[in-house]
Amino acid sequence: MHPIATLFRSILGGLQVVIANLAVRQPARAEILVRISHHLGRTIQRLEKLVTRWRNNTLPKPRQRGPRPTRALTTPRLPRGKSWLIRNVDHYNARGHALQLQHFLATPECIAFLAEVPRAGRILRPLARSLGIQMPGDPPPPLPKPARPPKPAKSPFLPLPQAGSNCEAGRGWGDAAREAHNIPLTLCHPIFSKAR
Repeated sequence: MHPIATLFRSILGGLQVVIANLAVRQPARAEILVRISHHLGRTIQRLEKLVTRWRNNTLPKPRQRGPRPTRALTTPRLPRGKSWLIRNVDHYNARGHALQLQHFLATPECIAFLAEVPRAGRILRPLARSLGIQMPGDPPPPLPKPARPPKPAKSPFLPLPQAGSNCEAGRGWGDAAREAHNIPLTLCHPIFSKAR
């Protein structure tokens, strides 16, 4: 067997072992975990078959892809979205196998294989997305948006100015303004005005 296929089987086979152990310890989630393990097994077989054809120089010629016929679903769909597999198999060993796969995909031999056999990318890209890892040559994920600075706390009341300050006459409620209008100090303070 070609080293690419051997390494790929070793990494995904280890991930299947992690899933099998989780299924035994978590019977309530056994159904989804078994379906994920079968999905990984089919992915291993597809890639091994492709590597064998590549080595024997018997790859089929690329053809025009038409619309796929709709088929009735016989089994429930697996989850979708980024990192769906690693979220359902939440275990540190599973994340370790995902990182091993990312390192394997970045090796020169695997990059050359993906360049020569574009069909392999159609097998590996959905797998990488489901594990939350990056394919070589793909753009890096966007940086998270910076957090907004917190708004300053509003003062709950207007502080009273000190007696004899320069701002009293300008605001219309100091000693000079009180004497000019003959209005008591208690009614001229801003907290009594309608605007407040």
